[in-house]
Amino acid sequence: MLSFSPSQVSSVAIDPRSLCQNEIECSKIANHSCHHCPKSLCLEHLNEHNTRNVIRAEVLSRELTDLMEIVSNLTTEKASENTHNKLDAWKNQMFDTIENMYKSRLDEINYLETELNQRGDILKEYLQSKISSIGTQLLQIQNIGEISEKELSSIEYDRNQLTQFFESIQCELHINANNIVLKDLINVYNLFSCKSTSPHRTPIKSYRTISVQSMKKFASSKENESILWLDNERKLHYIDRRFQTRILAAPQTLITSAIMLSEHHKRINNDDIVDIKWCSFLELFLVLLPRSLFSFDQKTNQFQEISVSRYKNYPFRCISCFNSTLIYISYCTLGTYIELWKYSYGHENDIYMKECIKRWDCLTNDKNEWISHMNTNSNSTIGLLICRGSSIYKRFELRDENLYLLTIIQLENDYVDAFFPFQHNYWFIKSSSGKYYMYSVDKSTFYVSAFDFPFGVQEFGINSIVIGIEQEKLILSDI
Repeated sequence: MLSFSPSQVSSVAIDPRSLCQNEIECSKIANHSCHHCPKSLCLEHLNEHNTRNVIRAEVLSRELTDLMEIVSNLTTEKASENTHNKLDAWKNQMFDTIENMYKSRLDEINYLETELNQRGDILKEYLQSKISSIGTQLLQIQNIGEISEKELSSIEYDRNQLTQFFESIQCELHINANNIVLKDLINVYNLFSCKSTSPHRTPIKSYRTISVQSMKKFASSKENESILWLDNERKLHYIDRRFQTRILAAPQTLITSAIMLSEHHKRINNDDIVDIKWCSFLELFLVLLPRSLFSFDQKTNQFQEISVSRYKNYPFRCISCFNSTLIYISYCTLGTYIELWKYSYGHENDIYMKECIKRWDCLTNDKNEWISHMNTNSNSTIGLLICRGSSIYKRFELRDENLYLLTIIQLENDYVDAFFPFQHNYWFIKSSSGKYYMYSVDKSTFYVSAFDFPFGVQEFGINSIVIGIEQEKLILSDI
């Protein structure tokens, strides 16, 4: 309890013209001033003023006493008990999760070990066959008796090539343990790579088969070793690097009514997926629909719609990510319409199509021509498949980043039906007659492909490819 002595209030002569400064208006003369504040008050209101402060002080005193008691009783025992309980519960859960993960990874290691042995045996058989072939050549010239320097040089060269190939082989079973979230703590994988000396880039032999159903098209991520594929019912499926498959909710446009294109095009829906591409610069899959563009982030398992304005309301046809800032988009209409867009992306991988920096209204100067396929390779070359009206005519062109024509790739008595980039200087080609080739840009030469790829071929991992061998099957092979 606080109190005030009479000496704390001083009676000072006040100007008789001064009025009381009480909160509620008072007409009395302020004959006294408060010792604790600058107010001048009449005697009645001075007493009320002091009483009010005394009561405030008493309340504050009690509140301080209560607060002291609360502070004195403060303990972490309950909080610690709750935290320990939560920690113990987490520990038990982690033990169970780790045990389950251990069993799962053990099964995976056993499977990978079998697969690695299989791939090693395939490679061993391949090398033994090549060595036997070289030995046979050497034996033949030895039996003749006259051994020319030219023949020996050729055999030595083949031997050296095989030796280099063998020394480049890595055939190991790896396991990584990372201190991240629990599900990413451990990863097991095969490290299997070699430098091919064959100009034909021939697959050695397939080492894994992936079952799919009614596949229409697919795209693979070389860096993340994953696959996004579309079935005939317009459902998207994602296969991760452990070859686990999940069905995705395909992006839907707001309007799902069908649209009719030019006479040479079939009737399509707004929610048809017309193109799928992996963008290594963004580490995202791009999914193109006739009237919209989406990205798919395999890390978050989320689609994001990318806002992009269409030219003259034409439907989209193809998309290709050129570099870390540029994307090409073509339109499904006569006249070979292509746009070059500048894009950017934020911290959450949000993509923004900032501006269309260039548009080609009639790239080939033929208004009856249109683009059915478009793709880029790591050498910054753009491939275009040009069709003419509704005829069977097709033309495969390679162009630079400004879409200046570099070369036209033509087949003898046949047309290119589809093409797929490989590394920086090769293109896999499927012809209209069902033949398959590999084209070397450096040598301007066709090679007959050692395998068919009716549903496409794409890079996968260090030196593997994914081959769309049929609607129900994808196969993996080292190359």
